[in-house]
Amino acid sequence: MYNTRYLAAAIGGILWSLVLPALPYAALCTAMVCADAVTAWTLSRRVARRYGRKARNAGAGKIQSRRMARMLVTLGKIYALLILASAIDAVIMRDAGSVSALRFSAGAVCLWQTVSILENEASCSDASWARIARRWLIDKAKRHFTP
Repeated sequence: MYNTRYLAAAIGGILWSLVLPALPYAALCTAMVCADAVTAWTLSRRVARRYGRKARNAGAGKIQSRRMARMLVTLGKIYALLILASAIDAVIMRDAGSVSALRFSAGAVCLWQTVSILENEASCSDASWARIARRWLIDKAKRHFTP
């Protein structure tokens, strides 16, 4: 009985020591994913306003639980990546100085979400910066039409 309690406390302490350093990075990544979801929703509204019936009728311009579930799965994968990066920092890169797998991973996620936000904002937009940005970015408005 006591051995199980001590083992559970030891495992909990080890896990907490890996999660605690990742919390600020997880909060930042969560904010970026939420910002991406908001810009995707505003893109959906722009497409529905501009194209009406040509856009997908099912959910055009509305928040969909299927897409929210996909966002939660993405967040779960990001959290797992950050905890793994924290473990790499603690075990392998402990004496590496300023090199951090956790900071690199969080930076990569933030860059990925920033590009996605820019793609959402540039799609289906008449702004001059959006026309220039669409040369290099994917037009996500095409996803809102039926094949």
